[in-house]
Amino acid sequence: MDKTVLYRVSELEQVRECVRCGFKESIRDDENSPEEVQTRVNQPRVGEKPLAHEDEIAVVKLLDPGDGRHRRDH
Repeated sequence: MDKTVLYRVSELEQVRECVRCGFKESIRDDENSPEEVQTRVNQPRVGEKPLAHEDEIAVVKLLDPGDGRHRRDH
């Protein structure tokens, strides 16, 4: 059986509570919440136009160094 419950107090606040030990934690859904971490999931695909709130990404082309037969540094 679960020992924690989550319920809303208001439109902006919810409470997480342990019914066994009585611990309570208030969680607010304010506008001052932290920024979302940028990941590959929430970024536009290559060639896709970014949304207004997103930074534009740039594709970098890596150069092929070749097979190394003509290197003189070793």
